[in-house]
Amino acid sequence: MAPVEEAREQIARIVVTLRAFVHAAGALSATLLLDQGAEIPPLAVECPAVGPALLGEGEEVVQLDPDRLAAAPLPLPDVRALPAFEVDAMRAEIAAPLGGVERHARAVRELTRAFPGRSVLAVQFATTDVETPLTLAARTGEAMVLALGEEQFELPAGWPTG
Repeated sequence: MAPVEEAREQIARIVVTLRAFVHAAGALSATLLLDQGAEIPPLAVECPAVGPALLGEGEEVVQLDPDRLAAAPLPLPDVRALPAFEVDAMRAEIAAPLGGVERHARAVRELTRAFPGRSVLAVQFATTDVETPLTLAARTGEAMVLALGEEQFELPAGWPTG
């Protein structure tokens, strides 16, 4: 397979994988900064639950319809949709569902391992406050980051376990 065709197939698999994960997790969106090596800037792949995915490299942005791509997704971690997280944005508290953040964090961390090098995966989930989504971001080998709206919190190294 020619390098250009191979790259297209890889991008299609990534987009289809992100869309499948977003649907399985009941997430709002997933954004991947794909590490393409030291000499090439990362490729940004934004995949909302509905609508086109956006691929950006530098100033250039391209739309793809994940539903029209023939690629098979990469294997997905064990993940399922949960009700919207109950949050108190003023106190930066997440009340429910019990264990939900850890379950989703484990799945985000596991999916991150499917991408090369220093790639970063951020997945946004709905909360009971539409102005305050919950985002989980992971890079292999580093502590995860949880964002509640605009507030960001670095989670303990090695969390979640398992």
